[in-house]
Amino acid sequence: MKTFIAIAIFAFSCSSFAWNSHDPAAKEYSFKFRMAGQTLELKQSAGSYEEAYERAAQQCFNFFKGPGKVSENRGLDIIDVCANPRS
Repeated sequence: MKTFIAIAIFAFSCSSFAWNSHDPAAKEYSFKFRMAGQTLELKQSAGSYEEAYERAAQQCFNFFKGPGKVSENRGLDIIDVCANPRS
């Protein structure tokens, strides 16, 4: 019985380490977007490039879109620019 309890406690303590999620160290990423003579430079801190890229692309779209609605062609142009940042 004592062995069973000891094994159960050991197994639980080992598995509880997996529950602790450690965020990777935030790193700063730079993105540059150009459209119609305007340049937008953004710096994002995130745990991964993909996370930083998603945030930057959303901010890019909001910046170039501006307030109100845009035409379908302009929207597609903005999406193309924001999906392909320049270095």
